[in-house]
Amino acid sequence: MFKKLTAVTLSLALAAASLVGCSNVKGTNAGVGTTAAASDQSGGGQTASAGQKYKIAFIVKSLQSAFFINMTEAAEKCGQDYADKISVEIMAPQTPFNIEEQIQLVEQCITNKMDAIVIAPCDSEGIVPAIKKANDAGILVVTANTKANGGDIVSYVGAQNFDVGYSLATALFEKLGGQGKVILIEGKAGNSTSEERAEGFKEALKEYPGIELLASQPADWDRASAMTVMENCLQTYDQIDGVLTLTKDMGLGTIEAIKSAGRDKEIVSMTFDVDDDVISALKAGDLYASGNQNEQSQAYIAIMTAVFALDGYKVDSSQIMPITVVTAEDFQ
Repeated sequence: MFKKLTAVTLSLALAAASLVGCSNVKGTNAGVGTTAAASDQSGGGQTASAGQKYKIAFIVKSLQSAFFINMTEAAEKCGQDYADKISVEIMAPQTPFNIEEQIQLVEQCITNKMDAIVIAPCDSEGIVPAIKKANDAGILVVTANTKANGGDIVSYVGAQNFDVGYSLATALFEKLGGQGKVILIEGKAGNSTSEERAEGFKEALKEYPGIELLASQPADWDRASAMTVMENCLQTYDQIDGVLTLTKDMGLGTIEAIKSAGRDKEIVSMTFDVDDDVISALKAGDLYASGNQNEQSQAYIAIMTAVFALDGYKVDSSQIMPITVVTAEDFQ
C-alpha cells in the first residue's frame, strides 16, 4: 500500500494532534447514506509507494454536538496532513446519537469496502453486531471516546471513563469541604461512557461520608434535557450544594436552570469537556471547574492508530488519554 511509517512519523503525528485547536467548528449533517470527505490538501506525510490510499471512515455520534464537531475537525486535519496516504470520510447519523442510523453507516462502509472504521459508538452494546459484520468483511475497527462491548477492536483511544467520574467527583467534594448535598446528571442510560463515569463518581462518594447524593438522573447528553432535569431538582430540593454533569452540553443547560432560579451563588457547578462556551462560563463564575480530555487528540491518534495497524504494526489495545481538571485560573 505505502511504505512503512516510522516511529518518528508517529511522534510527529502525535505532536500534530496536540496542536489541533479547541475552537468550535461549524459542521454539516452527514447522515445515513452521506459522507463529508476530508480535504485532499497535501500535508507533511510520506509518499505512498503504490499511489493508493487507505480509505478510513470516521463515524461520530452527532454533528450537532460541539464535542464531536471538534473530533471531526481533528480527523479532517489528519486526513489533510497525510493526504497522500489516507482518505478520511466523516460520517454521523442524521438523528443525533441514533444507534440504528449509525449501524446503517457501518453497513455502508462495508458496501464501500473501507479499509478501516474509526467509530465513537452511540450504544456500546447495540453497535456490536455491526462491528462483527465489519470484521467479517475484513475491515479494521478502532473505537474512539466510547468503547464497544464486543467485536474485534484493534484499539480503543479515549479517556478511562471511570477515572473521569472519580476525578471530577473528588474535585467537587473537595471544593465543598467534604460536606454537602449534590446532584449527578448522567448521560444516556445504557451507554458505557455514562455508566463508567457514574461508577467513578459513586466510588469517590464512598470516601466522603459528609457528602449526600440527592439524585442521579440521565439527561441523554442533551442541553435542554439537562436543563429540565435540573429545574425539577431545584423544585424538589431546598438545599443543593453541588452539581456535576458528565459532559459540557448538559453542564451548560444545568447552569442555565440554576441561574434562572437565582441559586447560582449557593450551588457549585462542574462539568466535563472544554470549549469556548465552557471557558466563558468558568471565567464568569457560572462553572467552578471542568474536566478536559482533549477530544481532538483522541480523533487524530485514533486515525493514526488505524493507519499503523493497517500497515502491519502492532498497536496497544487501549490508549488512555490523560484527564485534567481546569478552572478559570487556567485561562487567565
